Amino acid sequence: MNTSKPSNNHAYSLIKQHGQVNVLGFMFDNVTMTNMYEVIKAYSKAETKHNLFVVTANPEIIHYASETPSYRNVIQQADYIIPDGTGIVKAAKILGTPLKERVPGIEVMETCLQIADKEEKRVFLLGATDEVITKAVRNIQTQYPNSVVAGHHGFFKIDDITVVNEIRDFQPDFIFVGMGYPRQEQWIAQHRDAFEHTFMMGVGGSIDVFSGTVKRAPLIWRKLNLEWLYRSFKDIKRIHRLKRIPKFIMAVFKQKIAHR
Repeated sequence: MNTSKPSNNHAYSLIKQHGQVNVLGFMFDNVTMTNMYEVIKAYSKAETKHNLFVVTANPEIIHYASETPSYRNVIQQADYIIPDGTGIVKAAKILGTPLKERVPGIEVMETCLQIADKEEKRVFLLGATDEVITKAVRNIQTQYPNSVVAGHHGFFKIDDITVVNEIRDFQPDFIFVGMGYPRQEQWIAQHRDAFEHTFMMGVGGSIDVFSGTVKRAPLIWRKLNLEWLYRSFKDIKRIHRLKRIPKFIMAVFKQKIAHR
């Protein structure tokens, strides 16, 4: 399968139109949420077999990838790397190459679901438990009734071809993988060529939110750019991951000093 980016595809031209910003060697697309809506809508109508792989990266992901060559390679295979975390936006500002805004992955997912509903597209959710995925599929199907939604739990080996075949038989237009980093991006990178013209994105805990088992941070926390902290308070398993943030900050200042 030819996975090169077609030059006549409007969805890809927007990458260069909006530019990119280097944060610790990772090229973030300098897009807004509105830009991403335009990209996704254009891609959904494009005549191409190429899959669109989007990574929504926060400081934890970037720091981990900077220390893990195999994961770095996976991230750099993405068609778009967008700033999911406030820390990424602040880092870009420190480096003197500001990003326009934070682009939360869950809101990109909502944008995709809106497009899927309008255009009667097919959506596959991969991740979480059987109970959670069942609730998420039901809730999304109810909220976006013109789309077709299916799902599969996330407890399987990453190279399990039976799961890939199940998803391929469904013929999805959108695949959202909620298995946490690095596994979700690794799964996409490993299996993207099994699909054609499919939007693919790792969504972390967003499937839990859509299932109703986890609530998103209240609006005030989001406006204060503290959604990451709210999630850490609510999920004790996230606390140990916060240790990556100071290391990320140090690495950003090292990059700033190195480029003076």
